[in-house]
This record gives sequence, structure tokens and C-alpha cells, in this order.
Amino acid sequence: MSADRVLRGRLLIEGALQPGWLEVAGDRIAQVVLEGELDSTAPIIAPGLIDLHIHGFGGADPLTDLEGMGAALARAGTTAFLPTLFPDHPERLGAHAESVWKSAQACSAGAVALGVHLEGPFVNPLAAGALPRELLATPSVASLRAILGGDGRGVRVVTLAPELAGSGELIAELKRCDIRVSLGHSRATYAEARAAAGDGNCDATHLFNAMSPWHHREGGLAGFALTGGVRRAEIIGDLVHVGAEAFELALAARGTDGLCLISDALAGAGTGCDHFHAHGREHEIRSGAAYYPVSDERDAPQLAGSALGQLEALRGLVARGVLSIEEGLTMASLSPAKNLGMEEQRGSLRAGARADVLVLQGDQLELVEVLVGGKSAL
Repeated sequence: MSADRVLRGRLLIEGALQPGWLEVAGDRIAQVVLEGELDSTAPIIAPGLIDLHIHGFGGADPLTDLEGMGAALARAGTTAFLPTLFPDHPERLGAHAESVWKSAQACSAGAVALGVHLEGPFVNPLAAGALPRELLATPSVASLRAILGGDGRGVRVVTLAPELAGSGELIAELKRCDIRVSLGHSRATYAEARAAAGDGNCDATHLFNAMSPWHHREGGLAGFALTGGVRRAEIIGDLVHVGAEAFELALAARGTDGLCLISDALAGAGTGCDHFHAHGREHEIRSGAAYYPVSDERDAPQLAGSALGQLEALRGLVARGVLSIEEGLTMASLSPAKNLGMEEQRGSLRAGARADVLVLQGDQLELVEVLVGGKSAL
């Protein structure tokens, strides 16, 4: 097959930028060749970013306009994602998951939905954060089956609190269904998290946020994630949800392979707006994060989600010296691909992998080209 495109520059290979070029043929990377001398002014060629936790983007959300959300994400450098749903009553949540997954199968362009992430409803009300407490559910296999139906409805990840009664049976059932378990929105002790994780085949949802913190006498879920008890931990990169020092601590503890850079973005992200409406609530954006504003229910703004996509957050992390370019791009591409068991097909530049590729230029990491399955998305 003849090459459709040849991209030359600094290729992100195994966490390092190396000089060379790659050929794109159809929807695949046909060849990767490393040669020449490293030129710091040459464009960066990187895998497309993969967001494991995102509720909306570009004015769209999974339930109202998944295709529009995917198109906006691709233009921002994210080429694959897990549309993430808020809690709801099990039967209704199952219907929502089914609707989103059917929409995903019908989309022909833009970022690709790889499955559905359910953030709840089996989480701790005391650690609900911005999730609607009235729609949470007690862990039970029966409720899970009401959500999954007969075919799983595209559900790929479920966030749950391991300390809740019934969570052990729920975790076992999820693993039997080949659905990833992520521990979060939880007040679990270190011991409770360890007992739930068992063989370690669990992840952690947005490290540090809405979880029992590290303390020198009680490690909590955060400590369990930092010490390698989970396979990988999500981490939000807007530097509001997680400060620079905590981000550096997580990187020192887990390295790039143990962390997945997520956005946890809401529909207003990527629009440039100051206010937006989503999930039945008003939001205001400040410093790259979305908040529920002051109201009769609260006397101070409540942090709700991010207003930044992965690449925009990555730029900020690099500019602040929290991450190197190589670290950030790896945490946003290869690490999430590994977490989904898809590293042979996505998240890396290798012959035979899908041609989901970014071309970035200059110190500001300007996005000059996005290929999704070999086709331009800009």
C-alpha cells in the first residue's frame, strides 16, 4: 500500500523525542523510521491523546450530541475517549449508556468513543463531590445488571467506593463482565482499598479528588493509589483540582506509566465561555475549572469539573515546569491506552497501529495537524 502521508520531525517513541519520520497508509501507521539528528525546532509527532474521563466538550455532552463532542475533541488533540456519565437510577442510567453506545457506533468522524465510563452510582454520599447525591445507589449485583442489560451497553469502566456494603460482590461481577473497576468518590481506608483491589486489577478515579487523603497514620485511598495498590490512577491536569506540588508527588511516586492524564471536562470546556448550563445546573468557569456558583444551596462556589481539554491542560503543566513535554504526552496517550489494553493499536507510534497522530509546533505546542484514523480532523 502506498503512503498517504509522510510526517517528519521529533517522534515520541517510548517516552522520548527522537528524530525520524513515519508513513501513514489508510487508517494505519505503515512505517516508523528513526534517523537523523535531533532538531529542537522540528515539529513534534505524537500519538493522539486518549481521555478516560470526560463528561462533555465543545458545548456538547454524550447524551445530547456525542458526534459533536467527538468532533470538538479531535480538533483539540484528543482522538479517543470514554464518554463519562453522571449517576442516575439504575434503569435510567442503563438506558443512557445504551443510547450513548449506539450513538458511538454511528459516528463516522471525530474522536472515537471507546466505551462508556460510569462515574457512580455506587459511590459514597460523603465523598460525592459534585455528583448528585440523590441519584446514588447502594452497591448490588441486581442494580448493576439493570444498568448493563444483556449486552453490557458499552460500559467499559465503573467508578465505585470500595468501603460500601456490597461493593465486594459488585467488583467481582464487574471483573467477570470484563469491565474495569476504578476506585473513587470514596472514604475508604488504606486497608479497605487494599481488600477491595485484591489482585491489584483496579484503578483510581481522579487521584486526590473526592477520596480519603494521605495521612502519615492512615494512608487512605490516595495513599493506596500512590504506593502502587492500583494499576493506574487518573489525574486531572488543570492545576486547580490538583496543585503543582501534589502533581509532582504523584509523578515521583507512580511515574508516567502509573498515571493517566484526564480532563474531567464538562460541556463548557473548549468553548471560551464564562458560564454554561449542563446536567441541570448552572456553571461558571474560573482559572480553567468549572464551579457550581453561589446559590440558595451553597454559600461558596463548589468545584465541579474542568474547563480544559487534555492538550490545553498539558500546555499549562509544561509551562509551569510540572511535567516535561514527553511526560505529559505519554501520560495522555500511551498510559491510558495501556489501561484499556489497547497499546498495540493506540497511544503509540508503531507500524500497524491506528494512525491517530498529532503534529505540534513550537514552545506553545501549537496543534497544526490531527489525524484520526489517517484522516485530517482540523
